[in-house]
Amino acid sequence: MRKIMLFAAALFIAGAMTSCLRGDDLEMFRHPIHVTGTVNPQYGIPVASGELNINDLLSSFSSDYSGMITDDEIITVTYDTSLSDTIRALSNVSFKNSRKIKPRIDQAKEMWLTKDTTLMDTIDIDFFNDVDYAGQIDIDHIWLTLKVGAYGKGARDFIGNNVRARFLDLQISYEDHNGVLRNFGGMPSAYAEINNIFDGFNKHFDSVDIADIVNDMPRRIITAYTFRFQVSSSLMTSNIMSMPYAQILDSIQMTELIYSADLHISLPLSVEFHNMKYNFPVDLGDGLSSVNLDSIVASISSDINFDIDSARFRLTLLNGIPLTLSLTATMQDAYGNNLIRLFNNKTIAAAELAPNPSNPSQWEAASEKETIIEAPLSAVDIDNLKNAKTLMITFKVDSQSKHVCIRRSDSLKLKGFLILSPSLGVDIPVTNNGIL
Repeated sequence: MRKIMLFAAALFIAGAMTSCLRGDDLEMFRHPIHVTGTVNPQYGIPVASGELNINDLLSSFSSDYSGMITDDEIITVTYDTSLSDTIRALSNVSFKNSRKIKPRIDQAKEMWLTKDTTLMDTIDIDFFNDVDYAGQIDIDHIWLTLKVGAYGKGARDFIGNNVRARFLDLQISYEDHNGVLRNFGGMPSAYAEINNIFDGFNKHFDSVDIADIVNDMPRRIITAYTFRFQVSSSLMTSNIMSMPYAQILDSIQMTELIYSADLHISLPLSVEFHNMKYNFPVDLGDGLSSVNLDSIVASISSDINFDIDSARFRLTLLNGIPLTLSLTATMQDAYGNNLIRLFNNKTIAAAELAPNPSNPSQWEAASEKETIIEAPLSAVDIDNLKNAKTLMITFKVDSQSKHVCIRRSDSLKLKGFLILSPSLGVDIPVTNNGIL
């Protein structure tokens, strides 16, 4: 149909011109006619897209990220661990019909025999695992909550107040980003006493703020405290420090001693970042390997020759997170090898900010902001596109000296395009024998 229309147009033009052309001018209409020329179109081929919510971004801090995201409006990362143990007497039998040992009544000579045990609780913090230590981060609060408890079972009437326990000397330490063990010196005095072991006891050390350690990017937080078990000398006179617990319980007619500890870490993400760095991989799937320039041009016409004058990779980002990002990106093959270097420290604008209504000293995202960046591709780069499987992005995060609140609804949207500008040479035959 296209050739018929061209042929009809050529006949019309020829008819209109024959009356005013000399004979030798008509010679050109007796030869084959071709439509020729060059054009320079531009093609935008989408090859990657995605939307990153805050959990995706937090997960990118570490491939082993295990923190929990709470349902609070302001994103809060939490970690929990618990420790418990039950010690049983050697006999492990009921003391209901056991022999009765009458405690001595001379209170003046009474002493307390002591057995100290150090209990340790450890919680791994993987939030910072893949973060470059050269970065800086300030968090308003890192809350540590510790709950400890102990109680006993056995011949309650016999033992009475002659067995007691204490929790004391609570200490907090942590491993910094390089694995160096450090002490946290800001722990308040912590002491708890159980005057009657059968009454039991639970002590909460609530919301101790350990935010001072954040710039060391801790990998692990350790709590250590002394559990002091005490028996009145009116029950026994042996040195119990070197005795196993099971033997002690057997001697004082206790069947069990149970103690426990629960450790909770909470990081509400009202933070100030200073060029903190982390990696984020974007799966390209088959987006680039499916780009076949020959088939694209052939689908237009078999009579077109083309050369790629220029090619670019364009990344469009809609940032709804209240953080400025500095982006570096490379394309990698299936084995993680770098194929194409695209961007180096390109600035991605933060979302439009507004004061947090509940705390005007903090800022939050008010609306998304768009940033478009492009990188030229060489002939070698274009040839390597078919092997690219991952767009590896490295972000440096900065809050521009502001404390910002990151909400569950905040997200970063991105789209990647391959922009091609080929030079097309058109040579389409209209007739093979001329039109006259």
